[in-house]
Amino acid sequence: MRRLLAPALVALAALGAPSVARALRPIPDTSAAVHVWDDQLPDSMSAAQVRFVARHLDGTQKVSRQTAERLRAVDPGFLVLHYRLAIGDGPVPFRIGDRWASDYGYVTRQEAWFWHQDGQRVYQPQWGWYLMNPDSDWRAYWAQRVLYEASLLSDDGVFADSLSVPQYLGADSFRPPLQYFVGEAAWTARIDRFMRYEEQRMRGKLWFIPNAGSWITTRDRTDYAIADGVMIEAFAEGGPQSFYAPGDWRLEMNRALGLVRRGKVLIAQSYLGATDTRARGFVLGSYLLIKGTHTFVNMDIGTEPQWFPEYGVELGPALAPPPASIDALRTPSGLYVRRYARAWWRSIPTTMPTCWS
Repeated sequence: MRRLLAPALVALAALGAPSVARALRPIPDTSAAVHVWDDQLPDSMSAAQVRFVARHLDGTQKVSRQTAERLRAVDPGFLVLHYRLAIGDGPVPFRIGDRWASDYGYVTRQEAWFWHQDGQRVYQPQWGWYLMNPDSDWRAYWAQRVLYEASLLSDDGVFADSLSVPQYLGADSFRPPLQYFVGEAAWTARIDRFMRYEEQRMRGKLWFIPNAGSWITTRDRTDYAIADGVMIEAFAEGGPQSFYAPGDWRLEMNRALGLVRRGKVLIAQSYLGATDTRARGFVLGSYLLIKGTHTFVNMDIGTEPQWFPEYGVELGPALAPPPASIDALRTPSGLYVRRYARAWWRSIPTTMPTCWS
């Protein structure tokens, strides 16, 4: 497995990267090893699973306060994010104290908070929520509720899900359908204003981590640097056996590098099959090409505790800072190479990873 994987990164201190907001627990330095963030863990973990998770992973979200306390009894620095939709609300349950519940019974009475098209609320039937107006009093309510709900769970931050220009989530998936390209710039400005407001409200209290999606839409100009960091969902690949075109891969890597070089939190999350070693190698290799001081990976295969042996590769620090562009790592032969103290990575993103050394 060591031959199958391994490569790199460096400390960002030399770049003078600005520090992010101070929260209940600090974000660990990920410079010299692979650091893992699990999207969700079950509350039914055994004592042995809790010990393993706390000693090998850095954080998660959506767990109960009791589960968080069990994990922090092993590692006091274990991080937990509070889950909440950002610009959506509906009868979709999430953690409110010790319950899975929804605040939609109250929110639905606040008509001015909803986004309207042709005089109607805009509904997302696939996920069961309505689109909200981020410039309305919704944003003040959202901040108040997040701070309250996170306090019930002793969470360290908030994961703001689906915080993207709605068209990028699939214009035809809404009812009534949204028009492609129409109003995208205005929505970008709304999203940016929402993030500035929420970051100020959370500053010094909670980490603010939006979900940026796959971030491969070329029209996307959202300024995710406003937040403390992001999750990139479908990182390096669109899904199991579904790899991006090289141009999309490079765009995602370059956008990730823009945040990494600022010292922002980056959670690189992909969905793949547990036995697909080629996909695992490609995702982990892509992570290692852009890894920084607060960069985490999650090759997600479900809600059970999980660990891949390649996560334990002893890298040491990278031998050079993360570059401004992913093409700075490209060699004349077309390989992308990143060197670490104890390993290096070579890949051809048009196909699959070719070699770990």
